[in-house]
Amino acid sequence: MSVDRVTVAVDDILSRIYSGEFSVDEPLPPEADLATLLEVSRPTMREAVRSLSTRGVLKVVHGRGTFVNPIDSWTDLPTMIAAFIHTESPRQIGLQLIELRRMIEVGACGLAARNRTADDITALRKHLETYSVAEKHGDITGVTQADLAFHTTILKASKNPFLSAIMIPLQDALSASRKLTSSDESIRNRATEHHKVILAAIEDGDEDRAKNAMRAHMTQTADDIATHLSDEPAKA
Repeated sequence: MSVDRVTVAVDDILSRIYSGEFSVDEPLPPEADLATLLEVSRPTMREAVRSLSTRGVLKVVHGRGTFVNPIDSWTDLPTMIAAFIHTESPRQIGLQLIELRRMIEVGACGLAARNRTADDITALRKHLETYSVAEKHGDITGVTQADLAFHTTILKASKNPFLSAIMIPLQDALSASRKLTSSDESIRNRATEHHKVILAAIEDGDEDRAKNAMRAHMTQTADDIATHLSDEPAKA
């Protein structure tokens, strides 16, 4: 069985869920019909259903069929975000992600100030330098990657492995939001200043100052998202 075929079948089912063709209230087509609809073999279709069941997207009820779970029952964050992209605006998604980031990254920044090593500080400085070079060249992709790397390094510097495990699955969504805001020069400049203050607090080992610096950065980022991102959901 081809893994690629399973992936295509998974994406096809998800696309039909996002579009509303497969809804929470109605069972998916019977097994043979679903395989035909997806243009895959029945074993491939079953593997696709199994994959989505492990993400909490589908529920197989023996004797009744396969059903789509309500989105708040899904357990895979990237899949959940992809669904929200079809119903909520980039602004709303960005603000919801910032709420999550604020809850996690403020505390993580304090832990990083307490637990950081010399290597962590070196890595953070390198990411800021990379950010600066990319910013000067108008390289938005480079800016976005350096920004993500800076924040990911703070999570790692906290020395709590669960924090990275929570945030890394959100990288694609965070990257998309950052690319939209980072296209604005004034936002890039503000981010640079916030990053410098955060780094200084972590390097000094000042937990309270580090948390306050990250909190201020999250507040500014939320303001930028509210001001610059669209309030219209993506078209299906």
